[in-house]
Amino acid sequence: MATIHFLNVLEGDCNIIQHNSGRVSVIDVSNAYNATDTAAETAAKNIKNTVVKKNNFVPDGKINYKQKEDPDNPIDYLNKLKIKDIFRFIITHPDMDHLDGISDLYSEFTVTNTWDTDNNKELDLKTFPNKYNPDDWKFYTDLRDGKNKNTKRLTYYAGDSNLYYNEDNIKILCPTPDLVKQANKEGGDIHDLSYVILFTAPKKGGGEWKIIFAGDSHDNTWDYILKNHKAEVTNIDVLFAPHHGRDSNRSYEFLKTLTPSVTLFGNASSDHLAYTSYKKTRLTNNQAGYIVIDIDEERLLFLVKNKEFADNYRNKEKRKWGEASHYKQFDAYGLFQINAVKTT
Repeated sequence: MATIHFLNVLEGDCNIIQHNSGRVSVIDVSNAYNATDTAAETAAKNIKNTVVKKNNFVPDGKINYKQKEDPDNPIDYLNKLKIKDIFRFIITHPDMDHLDGISDLYSEFTVTNTWDTDNNKELDLKTFPNKYNPDDWKFYTDLRDGKNKNTKRLTYYAGDSNLYYNEDNIKILCPTPDLVKQANKEGGDIHDLSYVILFTAPKKGGGEWKIIFAGDSHDNTWDYILKNHKAEVTNIDVLFAPHHGRDSNRSYEFLKTLTPSVTLFGNASSDHLAYTSYKKTRLTNNQAGYIVIDIDEERLLFLVKNKEFADNYRNKEKRKWGEASHYKQFDAYGLFQINAVKTT
């Protein structure tokens, strides 16, 4: 049985996959701090708190569940899961909201393998965004340049494969060498070298669940995926929305193929989320807090941190499903499940 943890890390990204094999994958990191803060980390925290309060927008008719005021620290969360070793850390792309706290993460855990892209992004530390720690960017660029000997840096592309991630049901849909080359050009879009990962846990009856971690993938990425992997991404079960679900001046044509049963949004400001573009069931860290997907061959069980949200969701309109049950092993409340075989 595999489990996915979609953390509420403010306006960034962090996912943890506990594989059937016992291996652990972490995709991106944000809002990660260990017990000792440097002056730069303290300053960044203070700025983040100000930004969070400013961006705590809730649309008319929606409840403010105040999850922006209670974000997750991935280091604390991993410790809660009693995880000590990260088999693979996947950096989807080098934006700071996907690298925030990387230095502390690597100081607290053994990271065996690091997936990274051969990007050429540079940041001017004189104009560095002040809600992030510049030491994290320095740590990342040293890692990118091969100076970190405590982890094995790996650069994979669409179609690459090996035994370990075949066993862990991972397939790389993007990037390709050409997408990386185009993104690295002057005026290129760094989001089009983002990793897109298809996770296909076994499903009852010989099928497979289809779950996509989309990073910050943009239009060129999805043009490639639909031309080369259309059957694999048709009618998926879960989509971790690209760019946290933000309305980022993009095409949404790819959704006509994916038609996800459930779409998960990060904790971007609600006025920036593309609610109307994503149909069917949508869950956001803004409302739910962290979201857990417990996976077995018969069903996907969705659980959330916030009990108030869970109870309101379960009893909205015609559902009347009753009070949400607490699952101690996940420290979360059951929301709903998707069954492999529909019952009548």
